[in-house]
Amino acid sequence: MNIPRKHKEVLKTIGQYADKLGYKAWVVGGAVRDFYLGRDTKDLDLTFEGSPESVANFCIRNWGGEKRKFSQFNTYRVSLENGLKLDLVQARKEFYARPGALPEVTFSTIKDDLFRRDFTANAWAVSIAPKTFGKSYDPFGAQKAIDEGVLKILHDKSFSDDPTRLFRAIRFAGRFGWKLDRKTGLLLQDAVREEYPFVLSRERIRQEFVKILEEKNVREIFDLLEYYELMPFIYPGLKWSDEIAKGKSVAAKLGICACLLKDSGAEFLISLHLPKELTHELLGALAVYESQKSPQTALTSLQESIIRAMCPGIKRTALEPCFIKGRDLREMGISGRKISATMDHFGKLQWAGRIGNKEQALSLLK
Repeated sequence: MNIPRKHKEVLKTIGQYADKLGYKAWVVGGAVRDFYLGRDTKDLDLTFEGSPESVANFCIRNWGGEKRKFSQFNTYRVSLENGLKLDLVQARKEFYARPGALPEVTFSTIKDDLFRRDFTANAWAVSIAPKTFGKSYDPFGAQKAIDEGVLKILHDKSFSDDPTRLFRAIRFAGRFGWKLDRKTGLLLQDAVREEYPFVLSRERIRQEFVKILEEKNVREIFDLLEYYELMPFIYPGLKWSDEIAKGKSVAAKLGICACLLKDSGAEFLISLHLPKELTHELLGALAVYESQKSPQTALTSLQESIIRAMCPGIKRTALEPCFIKGRDLREMGISGRKISATMDHFGKLQWAGRIGNKEQALSLLK
């Protein structure tokens, strides 16, 4: 296996340290797939036949950065100062007590660890041990699957064990232009009919949807989600529109999706359980878009980008805070409900481009 030069020295150093601990060590999964395809990656999954805690500490001492521990699985996520991200795990088996539950684990061998993965294309390991560095271990035919452009689950209960794999299957198919093999496609359709995604929390579905929005081939993935009838599990009525591609960030794309859903947009955003500040910001953009009038306060750059994606020809002044303020109306003797009605009226005029500055607004008001 041809390991990229920029990763080779780091992996050799980690492999040498693991060897001193008596551990077998591999780089596994999507990183190996991307190495083979010649695709760039900064996320490396490393598996050890031994606890990775000491290795995680070694990485921080050697290259600087920070780590995070996931106690339930004895897993460490290390973010190095050079931008490389490492997930360090101990080789394990997984058992799912019920569909959608987090797995129960027992530590095991590299073959068992590969068997717990989502698709054969990702069930591939490359040794980073000093004596076997770069040697491929491919017990389930990952290379063959990649060469053929086929997505295939490793066992029949894969989708029921972890329904997030339904969304990952579509995401990988859209990213690489791969096809689901016949049996995998049928099992995916069975899982959709059995409504397995409903056992997932909204947070886990949101995580999968965010990963979809991060992809370059978002339209192709949306088309596949609709074809396999998975979109209603993300949110009913959501479908592709070219405005989504105009979003420069995941947050902007979420806001655009909310605008496309119209009356259901606010419910969609709230259902995602995003951070409160982001939810508030996206709801603000949605409210301005729905009202079709200039805002009362300044928009954030995110809010403005969402509205510009939905209204590409809108004038700059339409997105500025409404030129007419309540104090202007009170100074002119306007009071009560007439204040809000007048401000709404002038906000719509400014949105429509019929007022270009405050002087014009005051002149029209008089």
